Amino acid sequence: MKTNKITFKKAAMAAALTLFFEAAVLPSINGSLWRLEADLYERGSFGYVHDVLKENRTGLGSLEEFKLAEVIFIESVSHKLDPLFVLALIKTESTFYNWSKSFGGAVGLMQILPSTGQEVAAELNLNWKGEETLLNPYLNVKMGVHYFSYLRERYNDDTIATLAAYNIGPGYFDSREPYDDAGARFATKVLRNYRHFKERAEVY
Repeated sequence: MKTNKITFKKAAMAAALTLFFEAAVLPSINGSLWRLEADLYERGSFGYVHDVLKENRTGLGSLEEFKLAEVIFIESVSHKLDPLFVLALIKTESTFYNWSKSFGGAVGLMQILPSTGQEVAAELNLNWKGEETLLNPYLNVKMGVHYFSYLRERYNDDTIATLAAYNIGPGYFDSREPYDDAGARFATKVLRNYRHFKERAEVY
């Protein structure tokens, strides 16, 4: 009986994910990413992402957390990132609390500055409403992952440099020695959290 319940739950989650994926992502991805999505889902990555969100104080309701897990999963796959890496980035930036605001003015799960957010929103053709947009968890993750991917290309897939630039800003990063500042310490924290999530996922 327990097996049937688990099977039904997985089937329902798969159906919901498929509908969301078709509506939001299908026009922009290729077959190889579909295979990646299927592989990650088969290995339980989506359920693991959802469970991590449930374990933390997100400031969101249960249905919002479920949808957020979908968005994290989908945006990660569409940008060829490990969803667990994106989780690690979110944890380091905001400890998963949607309503986080830094002293420097960064907002939301992925701690995006309004000035950066406005530029990214224009690139993604999103309706920009200032902080209101950044406090939308789904848009915040969509924008944050897109921005990280842009920086990753700019810094030729150098993960440390990309993370440092994400944290302190590419202009400031470019003017300094990259491994001597807060950006490098931030990168170390993200990678430590990533390692932790991967180790937990192995026994999930």
